[in-house]
Amino acid sequence: MTAAERSVARKYGANEPLPPKGIDLFWQKVYVPAYYLLPWKVRAQVMAQMPGSHRRTWHTPPQAKGPAV
Repeated sequence: MTAAERSVARKYGANEPLPPKGIDLFWQKVYVPAYYLLPWKVRAQVMAQMPGSHRRTWHTPPQAKGPAV
């Protein structure tokens, strides 16, 4: 997302986003590059351990009772 913000800023002559600081610096400079070096099986295990929307499972829809009309 930050790369896209920089690209749009350059395209339209706006100010680029500020450089990352603190925890954002860790995520952008350490975690993301290391994550992309991992094989897919390991990435899937990492995602399964992290809380968030990607851990939601599909539930079975309720069975219809009686006619639809």
